[in-house]
Amino acid sequence: MTEEMFDATCAARDAFYASVGHVEPDVIAHAINPAFMGGPMWPALRQAFSVIRRGSNTIVASNGLSDPFDDIDEPNTGFGIEIYAETQDLIGGEVSQTDLFQLVYATAQQAACSGRMAEFVRMHGVITMGLYADDCGLHAYQNEAGAVGIMIGVEHPQISKTVEFPGGEIIFAAVQILTPDELAYVVEARAEGRQILHGKLKAAGIHHMLTPGRASLLASPMPRPDTTPESTRRDSKKPWWKVWSTGRR
Repeated sequence: MTEEMFDATCAARDAFYASVGHVEPDVIAHAINPAFMGGPMWPALRQAFSVIRRGSNTIVASNGLSDPFDDIDEPNTGFGIEIYAETQDLIGGEVSQTDLFQLVYATAQQAACSGRMAEFVRMHGVITMGLYADDCGLHAYQNEAGAVGIMIGVEHPQISKTVEFPGGEIIFAAVQILTPDELAYVVEARAEGRQILHGKLKAAGIHHMLTPGRASLLASPMPRPDTTPESTRRDSKKPWWKVWSTGRR
């Protein structure tokens, strides 16, 4: 990575975040980089999170997943993604102590752990996975197994999902927390279920907006998945959630 490419990427990301809302001057970052304590490496090692005020709303966005890889000279966008979440709820204390931040942090670490999250979002539109509540701290949202379901790549009605950076296109991916029954549904219904639930989030006007305690969007009966053995389906593809690594941080 050249210094010029790194600086140009940072400038492009700063400009994009400024177009989303008012960006607080200080980022959220750990005193000791999590990568030095067993966490996944980010492309240029730097791990930070920006706080963006969009009117009365608060957005937390990762800042560094799209940094160019420090060991590649050619133009690139690192993992090609930045993760964000937004809430309309007023935040009185430190943003770093909120569910909003914990959600973005945990999802960003999974993006760094996998390295392929941008690829999956481009391929499927939205993807879902489970986080460990004990790891991410989102215990209020966990199911009986201690998992917190999330959907990544939820469409924002006003903010673009793709952005051109100097090294190429990145995905600006909104993340939404699922209720336990929504998580169970998408695990069973796979791609069809993800698209149905994504459509319900948009139709309800919820989109990506994080709303603690929101009611499930599922109604009974819901469409069930095709039960034909996968090996016999035409153009069969292994569901991403069967190959996704959701290892603990």
